[in-house]
Formats: sequence, C-alpha cells, structure tokens
Amino acid sequence: MTVKQTLYVATVLLCLTAMTVTAISGERFLGIGLTTGLGRLEGDISGSKLSPFFMGHLRFLPVPYFALNGELGFSSLTTSNSSFKTQIIPFELSAIFNFLPHSKVNPYIFAGGGGVFWKAKGIDPLTGQKGTLESNTDSFLKTGGGLEFFVSRSVAINLGATFRLSLTDNLDQLNQGDENDQVLDVHAGVTFYFNKNRNDRDNDLIPDELDLMPDIAEDHDGYLDHDGIPEKNPNPIAMGSMDWPIGNDSNASPVVIHYIVQKAESGRNISIKSHVYSEKNLKVVAILYRPMGEPKWNVVRMDERDNHLFQGEIPGYAVTTEGLEYCVVAVDETLSGIGYSGLPSKPIRVNISPSGKAWRLIGATFGAATIGSASYLVLRKQK
Repeated sequence: MTVKQTLYVATVLLCLTAMTVTAISGERFLGIGLTTGLGRLEGDISGSKLSPFFMGHLRFLPVPYFALNGELGFSSLTTSNSSFKTQIIPFELSAIFNFLPHSKVNPYIFAGGGGVFWKAKGIDPLTGQKGTLESNTDSFLKTGGGLEFFVSRSVAINLGATFRLSLTDNLDQLNQGDENDQVLDVHAGVTFYFNKNRNDRDNDLIPDELDLMPDIAEDHDGYLDHDGIPEKNPNPIAMGSMDWPIGNDSNASPVVIHYIVQKAESGRNISIKSHVYSEKNLKVVAILYRPMGEPKWNVVRMDERDNHLFQGEIPGYAVTTEGLEYCVVAVDETLSGIGYSGLPSKPIRVNISPSGKAWRLIGATFGAATIGSASYLVLRKQK
C-alpha cells in the first residue's frame, strides 16, 4: 500500500472512530465552523504571494481534551508572476489536543493529514497559451496550533497557523531540490458547538430535577441563574449604578450577581467570583460546596477584591468526577438580609471531567515532535 493510500484509509477509519466514540460517550459534543486566512506556497518557485485560504470544518470531541477535526478547503496560491497559480482543494483529518478546554482561552495543537486535489495553471511552454499545466490528487501532512477564545458556551473564535507538507514536488511545476512543496497559512475562524446534556430538556445546563421551568431555558445573566427560570431583570452590568433592585429600599437583601461555573476538571481548584451589592454592610460572603452524594456542606469565605467583587476557591480535593454542588451566599450585618446564587435545596451543579494531565502530556509531546519537525523543514536549505 502506498503512502497516499495509507493516508486515505487512515482518514476514513479515524472518522468512523470519532463518530463511534462520540455515540458511546452518551453526551454528544459536536462543532461546526469556518476558517479563513492567508496561505503561501513554499517550494522551488520564487515570488510566492500570500493568497486567501478558506476552510470548513466538522469537529467531534469524545473528551474535552481531544478532538477529531475534518476539514474541506480551497485556495488559489499565486506568485508574483501573475501567469502562474496553483489551486488546491484539501480534504483532511486532524487530531486536536486542547490544553485548557474549560477556560475562556484554550491553547491547542493539532496534527494530521489527508488528500488534496490540485491544479497548476500557467503558460504552456510548448503552446504559449494559458491553461492547466497539470492536475492531480496527492496528499498532505499537516501540523500547527493556536488559541481558541470562548465568547459563549456555544461559540468560539480561534487564531492559529498551519504547516502542510505535500507528498509531491510538482505543486509549483518545478521538481528541484530534496524537499517536497509546502503550504503555510495563518488563519482565524469561528466554531459553533452543540452540546446536548442528559436530563436537561431545555439545554440550559440546569438539570431537570433542579429546573423550575425545564422546558424554558434560563437566561444566563448572572442573576439567580441556578433555578432555570429566566428572570425579567435589567442587564447585571447596570447594577453598578445601584439603581436596581436595591435603590432606596433600606430593607432590601443583598443582591448576588454570579455567572455559574458549568464545567471543571477533576482535582483542580475552582475559582468562584461574584459581585455583591447591599445597602447595609456585609457580614459575610461565602461559598457552600460539597461533592455529589455527600450530605454535609463545606464553607469557604469569599474575600472582597475590588468594587463589590468577591472571590474564593473551592479546593481541588473536593472536585471529583462524581460532580460538585455549590452556592454563593451573602449575609448583611443584620443577619436577616440574605442574598444568594444557588440554595442548599437548589444548588448549582458542576459537571466534572476527568483530569487532563495525561492528555496535556500527550499533547505537548505530540506537538513538540510535529511542530519541531515542521520548523526544521521550513528553516533548512534544500540540497
């Protein structure tokens, strides 16, 4: 079996494996998106120019730290000699290693390969006419990395770079030197994620047994997000004016604005932040937490950092794969005014994924090998 045939077979097998593993996991996690950027043909021809590059992708995540990413794209790679260009249509599959999948900013690396249909166009030296000089189907090996920025739990923007090594030296129609042609690109893109949670009909991350409106999604605005009821209240950012809901009501309870933690990693501390507004001095702001199945609540005090912002940490030893429950409670100096996000009878529930240490080690090793090899090929001189 040739290298090209091996890559095609591996691509198909990995796609089937991705769909099988995702189905077995019981919690489907799918992403679909578009990427655009600038690519450059690195070969034997001089005067390569940056050219627009477009890719669409479909992504399966059997676990948060690992994804299989299928891509289909197009680019017309040009040179300073406007009479020559190479059009490429790559179809590829990559393994992606996510280092901080539960954070707002997730660094990642990837490597993979697949096929590419290419067509070199220019002036035929025999006829002097413009046309197709050669077209063929070959293969790419690829690697790269980037940063993924989560703007919401369903939408992420990514910035990255890719190195592709073709298994042909004819993309530029010059078969010279001891290296095959390469394509480099820098890109930006957006991915829309679909995540269906078990026992959560409205998919608002509030389990049905804790959701007072299980068929109407909670509006995640920081105010009473634990109960599954979308409140008709102003934007929490306006709370800084102290006009709502406290105002001039001296009997009002403290108001807790807290964006709930939805997912976390086993064994890692969970940082909890809340803005707390009160007409009276606050006696205490605290986190109540317990591992799922434990009857007793633990308490950790939250410290004021700046401008009504309070912060505390749930220790990693309490963060287990069985899950975690917590509440944020604020009590004023009268001990009668109590504000909260989550209650012991209706807590915030956090989904805990297994530790990602092993995945990060594998990803770092994988990235060092593939990106190191790519850097060597880019920097070395052809013989």
